[in-house]
Amino acid sequence: MNARTETAHADLLDAIVEALSVPLPSIADADERIYYRLLERRALAVRIVIATNRTGSRDPRLAADAIRTRTAEDPVTYALFEAEKDGGEW
Repeated sequence: MNARTETAHADLLDAIVEALSVPLPSIADADERIYYRLLERRALAVRIVIATNRTGSRDPRLAADAIRTRTAEDPVTYALFEAEKDGGEW
């Protein structure tokens, strides 16, 4: 594997991590449901892109771009978790 290919594969792995790294939701039930649905949709998108890429072009750059596009189309829309402070400390 040459340096260019290694960079492309590293970029693909970064895109996967970015897609699946979603912030924790607030403790509200609705936010938790939205969080889990988002995580499921993004995981499904990653699986589809990788499976399609393996049977098609096999170009990791195309797969990384596709994953980032799908991730941008499915943004975080729920309220985020906020740790409660106890006496000014965490």
